Amino acid sequence: MKTICISLFLTFSAVVCAHAGEPYFVTVGNRTLHYERYKAGTTKVTQTTTLDFGQVESVGDARRVPYTMTLAKANGRPIYGGPVSLSVMINANNDVEMDFGGTVRMVLKNLLPHTDITATGNPALMPANMQPGDTLPDSHCVVKAGLFELTVDISGRQVLRREQITTPAGTFDCVVARERKVEKGPFHHVDVWGDTWYAPGIGYVRHDEYDKNMKLETSEILIQDTYSQK
Repeated sequence: MKTICISLFLTFSAVVCAHAGEPYFVTVGNRTLHYERYKAGTTKVTQTTTLDFGQVESVGDARRVPYTMTLAKANGRPIYGGPVSLSVMINANNDVEMDFGGTVRMVLKNLLPHTDITATGNPALMPANMQPGDTLPDSHCVVKAGLFELTVDISGRQVLRREQITTPAGTFDCVVARERKVEKGPFHHVDVWGDTWYAPGIGYVRHDEYDKNMKLETSEILIQDTYSQK
């Protein structure tokens, strides 16, 4: 089974005081973020990621942010069968709750539409008040599709530092966070580390992935941030 690279999204950010309390995720609909992934040490594009955000919905004191994720190879060929419908919850404290199990479930559902797929586990919390030096709680999920069972563990979650970076999409004040992701399933094992730069109101603008020995393998960078007048 191919590596389920869902990192998107997956980690945290906190930033300068001017943005204190702002969620580290998109909160404006009709917005599209375009990313390119490069092999370490090169400018060769190996994959593209597109996140299309719909209208934000109120759910009591919380907000639900629907979006679609489209992964493609460098030649434009879609990965995982095309766009995947996802959503993220932002609670009353502006903390982002990322449901990894639900994300993996929807990716598999895209590939196996006639299979009963379930996901259990706890979401990864991305607090709005994160600061460098913070340690964040781990996340564990189990996804079952027929006889297939996949576990995903996110651990070692640390907020490392504040840093301003520039990408083709602009200059961003970010907080850099680190986490380890371990996926286990039949004939499938992934053990990687990720450093991610997060900007308020956007989410991740850069994601570096390392192998278990901390050797850099790929970098994914935000190249375009667009709005539409739908």
